[in-house]
Amino acid sequence: MNLTKHPLTELEQRLIDVAAGQGYELTHLTKYVGELGDPRSHVTIYLDRERVIRQVIKVMIHPETPAEKLEAIEAGQGLSLSPDLSHNSNLRRFPKRLNNGKAEIGFARSVVCADITAFDRLLHTLAAE
Repeated sequence: MNLTKHPLTELEQRLIDVAAGQGYELTHLTKYVGELGDPRSHVTIYLDRERVIRQVIKVMIHPETPAEKLEAIEAGQGLSLSPDLSHNSNLRRFPKRLNNGKAEIGFARSVVCADITAFDRLLHTLAAE
């Protein structure tokens, strides 16, 4: 993947390295999000690159994530699940719906990770069967 158009910050590279350790691959990168996919579990997540600039680790997960996984995420130390849905036109693998506009836009659930260890726990929880 050519990273010259949208180079990674040091924190983003560390997050991608942690994700790679669990089998996730960087599959798409835009100015605003980084798409990571796990080919084994077919889980896709998006890193909010705008938040990473402020040293906040915000991850967008599939909006139809099963309730038991959402409960496990909420119970995880250092993980905070937002009650509201996020919208972003770059969430290409997530469902789309109308959100105050004329065109449909991708939407997701947002999880804020307190640190890289919490991010690692989130990935593990999402990939668990």
